[in-house]
Amino acid sequence: MTERTLVMEREESLSHLWLFIIINTTVLALLINILSLHYGNNDVAPNLFYIPVVIAAYWYPHRGPVFAIIISLAYIALVYYFLGSDIAMLIASSVTCYVLIGVSIVVSSLATHMRRNEVKYRSLFNHSQAGVGLVDLTSLRIKEINNRFASILGYSVQEILQIPFGDFFLDAEKKDLFFNQLGLAKDVESLEARFHSRSGGNRWMLISAGMMPENQFVVNIIDITDRKNAELSLLIKDHAISSSINAIAILDLDFNITYVNQSLLSLMEYYHEKDLLGLNTANLISSPQRFATVMEATNRNASWFGEIALLKNNKKPFYALLWMNKVRDDSGNPICIMASFIDITDRKQMEAVKRRALEQIEKNIEQFAILGDHIRNPLAVIVGLSSLTPGDTTEKILLQAREIDRIITQLDMGWIESDKVRDFIKKYYEVGTPQDAVVDEEFIADESSIRV
Repeated sequence: MTERTLVMEREESLSHLWLFIIINTTVLALLINILSLHYGNNDVAPNLFYIPVVIAAYWYPHRGPVFAIIISLAYIALVYYFLGSDIAMLIASSVTCYVLIGVSIVVSSLATHMRRNEVKYRSLFNHSQAGVGLVDLTSLRIKEINNRFASILGYSVQEILQIPFGDFFLDAEKKDLFFNQLGLAKDVESLEARFHSRSGGNRWMLISAGMMPENQFVVNIIDITDRKNAELSLLIKDHAISSSINAIAILDLDFNITYVNQSLLSLMEYYHEKDLLGLNTANLISSPQRFATVMEATNRNASWFGEIALLKNNKKPFYALLWMNKVRDDSGNPICIMASFIDITDRKQMEAVKRRALEQIEKNIEQFAILGDHIRNPLAVIVGLSSLTPGDTTEKILLQAREIDRIITQLDMGWIESDKVRDFIKKYYEVGTPQDAVVDEEFIADESSIRV
């Protein structure tokens, strides 16, 4: 049975009770007035009609004046019946009837106004999104609540009314704080506390309360469990981001920095967040053209990933692996941009050193092949000249020439193997490839523009 049904049944039973009282008091007043008129003493008896008239005007405001008119006409008829020739008595009785009707109209108007206010505030009470309850401060017994109060805690209205209000507090210190503040300041504003629920768990409540007459207080509760869980989740995520070893920044949709973690401050060699907050990302990228490319790709594809040259606080360039991604809300609308940075300067420098070493090896191999040909040419001349002079010396010269030629042939075989090594280097280390040249030229251009 809902609270509204209980209220309606209670009001209906009271209405029937007061109707019974009105009928009985009216009959009693009429009988007393008949007896009073019969014995010729009618000074006090007419005042008895005020009782049913006032009661009827209060409980039945729309019919109260009509009832007063009927009572007045009945009283005038009785006076005329018993004292018809007494003009003064008829005038006095008429005045009494006018007063009865006037009182009835006034009481009906006040009752109607009061009922309208009661309906208005009862509607606010019943349809409030906050749980509202009336509690006796002495016994802590809950006297009245709306349906929202019960549904927040998972109970029915009747079950809630059987539980003392103080038993809902999960933390004793919060309970003491609530009642101390209520006793001292006569009200409590926005106190957060955990309440027991029917499921055996706990729910976070935002509690407000104020003292009422008759040592009662009204209390409002709003379930903020989801908000508290969201705050906790955000706190955990914020701590995870702020303590991450990856350098992370959050940008608005215009690429202005709104948040940086400690790793990014260290990476960029800044000392305070305020030095970066509000700064446009273009100021951190060494090449305006490169930033325009990143911004256009991020806006078009909602993300960008690649290597880029950045500027530290002291304007020193370094290379970073940058990932930008647009963050969207539940409706799919972009709300910010998350950027993650990884310093790859050491790796790029090592690659550059390795690349130059491998290029030098390739040059040495080519020069070594050319040097073999250069040795054979004068050797052939020596062999030709020695053949013009026969003798033991010539044989010795030819023998040494053949030995030199054999050594050069072995070196040629080694050059062929080295040529295979060179092809392997080109294939797997990208030495001398167009892509490798573009990367080096871009990095050199970035550094040159910084120095200028």
